Amino acid sequence: MSLAQPLPTPKVVVFDLDYTLLRPSDQFEAPGYVRTGARFGLALDPARWPQAERAAYGAAAARREATGLVHDDGLLPVIAHAIIDGLGGGPAAAVEKAVQAIIVAWSRAENFGLYEDVLPCLDALKAAGIRMALLSNALGHGVEEIVAHFALDDYMAAAVSSLETGAVKPAPRMFSTLFGLLGVAPADAVMVGDSVEDDVKGAVACGCPAILLDRAGRRRDVTVPRIEGLAELPAALGL
Repeated sequence: MSLAQPLPTPKVVVFDLDYTLLRPSDQFEAPGYVRTGARFGLALDPARWPQAERAAYGAAAARREATGLVHDDGLLPVIAHAIIDGLGGGPAAAVEKAVQAIIVAWSRAENFGLYEDVLPCLDALKAAGIRMALLSNALGHGVEEIVAHFALDDYMAAAVSSLETGAVKPAPRMFSTLFGLLGVAPADAVMVGDSVEDDVKGAVACGCPAILLDRAGRRRDVTVPRIEGLAELPAALGL
């Protein structure tokens, strides 16, 4: 945990969803892409996963640059195409079928799970009387469906997705919409998410303190408040 001292205990903790609370299965890593490709006659190479992942990040960044901070249903196909091509690709028709299969899989809640530290953290915050909410750049699956599937209704006072607002984090509209629903000032909340740009910088620009959740420990270079697991969050909030 890279906090010199705990942040002031907030009235509300706002969580990102994907890769913060919600863990995709291996369907969306090298083994799953290889399995999906094989269904359509593609011989994808799992050893090329690091290059494919970098290509997907680059393609997503280029798409965001072109579209701006708007909700974009076309982003997931761009990412899937980049990964499949990065793993070796193949005939265009087969690649397109594999891309569509990945999109369908991403829409199904059963292909995801909660990280092991999620429920203990939510229980600790709830016991401390802290309200919680979700703020998600909805990509291929509905936030309401995820909340219902994982029984998060008992924890979350509100949930806002980019599908509702038409904007994506770090757009101020995302944050102002949620804070309006909650009836709290940005300074009385803390944002927790896995993206420096979308979650941390987006929140701070709106006057909301933020903590980066760096599960892989890859961002030890950043100067923002950072934790490597949600088990660290209560202490980071002075609880």
